[in-house]
Amino acid sequence: MKRLNNYINFGLLFNIIFLLGNCTNLLPEFIKGICVGLGFTLIFIGIYSETHDVSKIGKYKKRVLNKLLSK
Repeated sequence: MKRLNNYINFGLLFNIIFLLGNCTNLLPEFIKGICVGLGFTLIFIGIYSETHDVSKIGKYKKRVLNKLLSK
């Protein structure tokens, strides 16, 4: 079995946080919604990155972070 990439791992982590928060009712609905949305987004990006080249996205993220942190 192939090893999961970091996008999928963090997506699953956010979905587990949502499920635990949903069962125990410890988290507010807003935080649960963010966990679900972020989790699914990261999972879909991880699935996409397994079959496509995502180096352009990585370069774009680095360029944006460098612009933001240099000011």
